[in-house]
Amino acid sequence: MAATPVADQLRQLGDARALVLGDPVYWPQVLHGILPIVSGPIVELRRWGADFLAETFSTPVVDINEKQSLAVTCLDTMVRLMDEKEAGILKSVVQCSASVYPLVFRYMCNNRDDQATWDKMDMIKSKILSLWDSGPVGVRLGCIKFVQRVILVQSRGVTDPRLADRSEISLTMVPTNHPVLSLPALDAEAQGLLDRLLSILHEDPRLDKTLIYDPALITATLNNLSVIVKTRAPLAHKILSAVMNFNPLAIIAKANTVKNRLMMQCMEKTVRVLLMNIARANQNGPYTAKISQHITRLSQAKAEVLEELSRKRPAPSQTQPEAEAIKRMKVENAQAQAVITPTATPPPPPPVAVITGPMTYGQLYTLSTDVAMTSFDGQQLPIDLVLQIIVGSINSLSQQTLQTAIAAVNSRYTALMAYVPPASVPIPQDGQVSQAAQPGAEETQGEQVEQRDIEKKEEDEEEEEEERELQLGKFRLPPPTSLAPEEMHDIAIQAIDRMFSVVDQFDKTSLISRKSKLGANRLAASNWDREGWIAVLTRLATRGMGDTAPDTVKEEVKGKDEENGEIAQMQVPTALSTAIREKLYNFVIADFRGRMDVAVSWLNEEWYNDQVMSRAGVNREPQYRKWMMKVMDGIFPFLESKDRLFMRLLSEIPEVTVELMQKVKMLCLDPDRAMLGIQMLHYLAMLRPPVRDMCMDVLEDLYQNHVEVRVQAQKLLQKWRPEALAAIDNAQNNTQNANGMTATLVQRNGATTATIN
Repeated sequence: MAATPVADQLRQLGDARALVLGDPVYWPQVLHGILPIVSGPIVELRRWGADFLAETFSTPVVDINEKQSLAVTCLDTMVRLMDEKEAGILKSVVQCSASVYPLVFRYMCNNRDDQATWDKMDMIKSKILSLWDSGPVGVRLGCIKFVQRVILVQSRGVTDPRLADRSEISLTMVPTNHPVLSLPALDAEAQGLLDRLLSILHEDPRLDKTLIYDPALITATLNNLSVIVKTRAPLAHKILSAVMNFNPLAIIAKANTVKNRLMMQCMEKTVRVLLMNIARANQNGPYTAKISQHITRLSQAKAEVLEELSRKRPAPSQTQPEAEAIKRMKVENAQAQAVITPTATPPPPPPVAVITGPMTYGQLYTLSTDVAMTSFDGQQLPIDLVLQIIVGSINSLSQQTLQTAIAAVNSRYTALMAYVPPASVPIPQDGQVSQAAQPGAEETQGEQVEQRDIEKKEEDEEEEEEERELQLGKFRLPPPTSLAPEEMHDIAIQAIDRMFSVVDQFDKTSLISRKSKLGANRLAASNWDREGWIAVLTRLATRGMGDTAPDTVKEEVKGKDEENGEIAQMQVPTALSTAIREKLYNFVIADFRGRMDVAVSWLNEEWYNDQVMSRAGVNREPQYRKWMMKVMDGIFPFLESKDRLFMRLLSEIPEVTVELMQKVKMLCLDPDRAMLGIQMLHYLAMLRPPVRDMCMDVLEDLYQNHVEVRVQAQKLLQKWRPEALAAIDNAQNNTQNANGMTATLVQRNGATTATIN
């Protein structure tokens, strides 16, 4: 056996496993035979042995008394395997220990003097508890299951002997004078492990932003608490208090990302299912009403959080250095602006028009210098509208602006009252001279006339000079300042952000309630409504930005052109079009239930542009399949069984690919969403005949390889592909007959001994 290669040994061990699966009578013999082999130096054999041990103590086909004797026998091997560094082996050993611990505890209750066996089990327990905080995620999940078993075993079950389950292993089985098992110590350890198990529910990411939230550990903890609540009534109050104080929606306060939203929904669903199962198990229990109220509050809080997230745009995807640089630039600009323009400077008073002479009340109280406003006759408006305008204007005015306007009118009124018109002086007629004139009046008057003539001549010359300057040529504005490519890209992104903000102002339009009924004959953006802005954005992403980068940034594609043997080059999208596509993707994913129309419009534009470019002979990277799969990857994790409108999205996208059908297949394998996946396949096969063959291929694979959805797949296959259904049944019958004959021959020839030796 030692000289046999590892592959042959693994094949022989696989034959031995197949034998015990066919006939569990041989299980103890095979287990005793492989223990020396799986404890050797070959890591592949140790990995197989750890998996086989976990399967041995978890299978229900082996008798419980036989498992107890096998558990005591395997403790030495499990102790050696606990020193492994590989996560897969450790995970299997921890899972095996969770099944072995109750059996060893039961053995110790009946064998009071076997201190060595309990020391081995205690050593395994200590190593598992040390891995609970430091091991890989898969190992830590197994540790949570082991801790649950320890709490169940080391706590008291039902005290009434009439209601107690005889097969249950609990602290009530331990004699009071047991020399090895101490009742107070075991009970205290169980309480401490329960507190440590519940501690993960007490952590709040809103208080500690550095907290690393692991939804897998939280979900595993919640799932394991259900059994403890149902079987250990004294511990139910502590567990339910911790679960109801746990807020699965608080993780979204740490960061509004797709991952955190998915984690929030998963944990909220786990809490809701846990509480519903507890209430359903005991409908007349003391916690039923409290659980019902908590579930209602949790549903309302989730709806409020989702509504708030749908109103917010997702944060831009930036690296930490880029985010810090942008933040620093904004702070510096704000500081510079604060230095240039002090915030404490009051606004200047409105200009006061200088009016000499008599004026009307309208001229007295009019502060505006706009000609259109001053020439407008307010008497044409109805009195009700005038009152509304006045009241609205007064409510919108600040106290400082009102005081400034009153001061301006007051100063104008004061100047008007102090104004004294000059006395009228009689103008002498030609040839007459005033008697009060002095002897040199004629000379003075002549000098004044000459001075006025000189000034008028100078003014005329200046006007002629200005006219000549204006007639030299056409006036042109100076050219705009040239911008760097990075600045132009940032400005374009800011413009796109403003366009998305405009789209957010409109009401959401579902796929059913669209107003456009003209189909292909309608204009893309005939009205500036929500659909018009979406059409502009999608066409900017697909065609508006040139769509492909210039020749200097083309990517080389591996391979050569078949005609000239040169390396082929493929045009890639520009950085700006890619940025717009990313924003469209984030916009859709943020609220995909209310923005499926945006996804349909965008993906149709991508597919149409790919077809146009392909027919034009442009060697261009196709964008439809890339972004369609990215959108589906972002939507599928958030789908629930009630999201049947999503089938409408699959029916309206222009092309359904094989990769998308594989995602629908994975949806069919999810127990919570299997019915939604089957309905999607049925809907597509019935209303979209071109993809019916792909749907039937998926259903055929589900019927052949997955028993849990065989009944649903059989109904659809019977309708559209009955011949494949008959062929699969015949092949499976032939395989079962062949396996039965092989097992019979193996048992007759004594293959067990040959395999082990």
